[in-house]
Amino acid sequence: MPTRSQLIALLLLAALAACGGDDSETPSSAATSGDEDESMTAMAKKVPKAPGTEQSQGGTPTKKPVELIKTPPVPKLAAVAPEGETNTASSWGAPETEAGTPLPPRNNAASFQAEYNAGVMADRNGAPDEAMQHYAKALQVQPDYEAAVQGTVNILLRRGTPESAVQYVDPIANKWQRNLYLQAIYADVLVRADRVDEAERVARRALSRDERFVPAILALSKASARRGRKELADSMLDQAREIDANNPEVQFMLGKKYQRDGDLANALAAYRRAVELNPDYAEARMALGIQFMASGNYNEAVEQFEATSKLVPTLVQAHLNLGDAYRAMQRWQDAKREFDKALRMQTQLPEAHYNLALMYMSAGANFPGLTLLDALDRSLTEFNTYRSQVGPKLPPGDASGTYMTDVQRQIDREKKRIEREKTKAAKDAQRAPREGAQ
Repeated sequence: MPTRSQLIALLLLAALAACGGDDSETPSSAATSGDEDESMTAMAKKVPKAPGTEQSQGGTPTKKPVELIKTPPVPKLAAVAPEGETNTASSWGAPETEAGTPLPPRNNAASFQAEYNAGVMADRNGAPDEAMQHYAKALQVQPDYEAAVQGTVNILLRRGTPESAVQYVDPIANKWQRNLYLQAIYADVLVRADRVDEAERVARRALSRDERFVPAILALSKASARRGRKELADSMLDQAREIDANNPEVQFMLGKKYQRDGDLANALAAYRRAVELNPDYAEARMALGIQFMASGNYNEAVEQFEATSKLVPTLVQAHLNLGDAYRAMQRWQDAKREFDKALRMQTQLPEAHYNLALMYMSAGANFPGLTLLDALDRSLTEFNTYRSQVGPKLPPGDASGTYMTDVQRQIDREKKRIEREKTKAAKDAQRAPREGAQ
């Protein structure tokens, strides 16, 4: 008698067989996935839709933050599951516990962990190239070390190069097929590279060894979502939650599901739980911060975005969102600092110029060291830079045009006011001697 999880797996496998391999019916990722698996850098390059004129706490215009990043967290550093015999047949295929190269022994006191830790610190200090060197050294000592592979993959994905991530993981994952964590990482990057058929094949290969291996089930869920198979993706996610509700990525993906369905309260709770389970989960912190921004809880949003920018200081979108949160709190100089950081990382960044334009428009004479006219002039300049960088991709009715009209109107009024004051001062200066003589 098959177990409940085996029955679920059989149903999911049948559904996958029905939808897999038919490219003619596979929608593009842009149309079906809701940018669920895009890298952080690639997302940062996207120009957001024109924001509305929602009001922040200080009465200044704000905009809904852009939904961001998708870089996987480093998996738990648990030992790879032993390659023992199984008593029940796998629902995902014939057991392959003896296939593939035997895994090298793992010494908990070995230097590969020290190299990995050095890589993490280098990445958090804004030196990703140095980090990858440390991860490579860790793999020289422990060739199947999944955490070092994941660390390198994270950096490659942040740079917007999923194909490079695939090329990097492919030989490692194929050599060490018994390491199921490596198979899940490989399947994940294949999804990001829109190689969904291959991703499903790799994930199923891992599940043929252990049908309850949650990271592989999640990879299949992502692949189904990329195909636009929402119900199948949700079913797999539910199966993963049933097996391990305390997996941080399970909670993160549940948060995305709730958010997609408009259940923002449960989305917030799921993102918060993901962060509790893994405080270093930068992607979950970003999602949590976005939810706080949307609800007007700017203090909490700042806390999450600040933590993210420390975890991944080279992440452009982290600085953009943090600057946006500071702007909503009228912390003008802090906001400008973060926008400037983003622009130093990526000079062609229309969204940063848009945010700066909103900041100067909102701050006006309250921006330290600027007059109202100075601030408005800078706002107009930033809007023009934004529009020139977007170029022909600027959507019709983009809100920047309305903002620019309003800013120009304020500039004209301020110039007239200054001119009136000058005229009045001149008249007062001429009248003063005459009145003194009388």
